[in-house]
Amino acid sequence: DDDDWRLMLAWLVGSLRSTGPYAVLAVNGEQGSAKSTTCRMLRGLIDPNQADLRAAPRDDRDLMIAAGNSWVIGLDNLSTISPALSDALCRLATGGGFATRELFTDDGERLFYAARPILFNGIEELATRPDLLERAIVLHLPSIPDNRRRTEAELWAHYRAARPRILGALLDAVAAALRNFDSVKLPNPPRMADFAQWVVAAESALPWQPGDFIR
Repeated sequence: DDDDWRLMLAWLVGSLRSTGPYAVLAVNGEQGSAKSTTCRMLRGLIDPNQADLRAAPRDDRDLMIAAGNSWVIGLDNLSTISPALSDALCRLATGGGFATRELFTDDGERLFYAARPILFNGIEELATRPDLLERAIVLHLPSIPDNRRRTEAELWAHYRAARPRILGALLDAVAAALRNFDSVKLPNPPRMADFAQWVVAAESALPWQPGDFIR
């Protein structure tokens, strides 16, 4: 629907900011609602990668290695999010440090620091812990009726043709955000206020009325 469309677009514009915090995009839907395809297309607009979606990381170290090699962290077909992974995703979305033991040492330590946009999908509602939910944009995808299904070849051909124009429109929004950010004052800032301020600053280049995003 229109509200979910605005939220999805806000996540894309927010993910193109050079610094965090970043919103976490949680995509839910029944089997056959194109969750994985949607996430691949969204990531492909701002951070194309041959391994666009991956399984949940085994631990903080794997998550930070992924963050060191990608701009967007994309996790596919999750059945649950453990408390430890939920906490790690929160730190990564808003910017945080991680420390792990160096391999093959007893006392060596490796420090990581990163802030990254994140998206993940699953059938169940995955963002349930309050700290992750407060950082999340949650989309619910409807099932696709059989009479509206298309072949992947046709779908991706249309996507590749449209992608340059979509990226250009997103960069127009980023330019507006850079121009307006310092002048935007939110009367009642929500959680993730910097992300919200950035999206509001981009509204003049987005296809909705001022105030629609905060609403």
